[in-house]
Amino acid sequence: MNRRSLFSTTALTVVALTLLPFHTFGQQQSLKERLLGTWTLVSIDSVRQDGGRSPLFGADPKGLAMFDDQGHYVISVMRSDLPAFAVNDRMRGTADENKATSQGTITYFGTYSVNETDRAMLIHIDASSFPNWSGADQKRLITFTEDVLAIGDRRLKLTVPPAPVGGAAIEVLWRRAK
Repeated sequence: MNRRSLFSTTALTVVALTLLPFHTFGQQQSLKERLLGTWTLVSIDSVRQDGGRSPLFGADPKGLAMFDDQGHYVISVMRSDLPAFAVNDRMRGTADENKATSQGTITYFGTYSVNETDRAMLIHIDASSFPNWSGADQKRLITFTEDVLAIGDRRLKLTVPPAPVGGAAIEVLWRRAK
């Protein structure tokens, strides 16, 4: 091999290696390590068994999810089109204003653990704005993706499995906060 072809091969190798995602080098992170941090909501949809989708919190929902390394989390989701209260006092909302707020928001927090084999997160809900969830245990399936068009745009999809008979799955798509 002459000097010119050796240089070309070396240069091509360096370019190819720099284009590979960083996480391909070294040890792969665990699901829990990849989950840690703050995420912003992209979408939250009900997905029927026929594949049809319906947004649960409107076309442009807002939300935040935070997971710490001690196994604590907080999740808050709301519609972006919630109507303002006529009186600037949350304690004096009308029945319709309170209904819209109740149906257009969900916030809950507690502890979580990750099952690497099942690619699932098990959450314990300490408290929720929907009181029926307080004290409950729930399961979320975990999927990570990278947006190849936006370098470093990591996505997290948490899926609530459908009920055994005729239920819809809930898919919540998050983007790593910047």
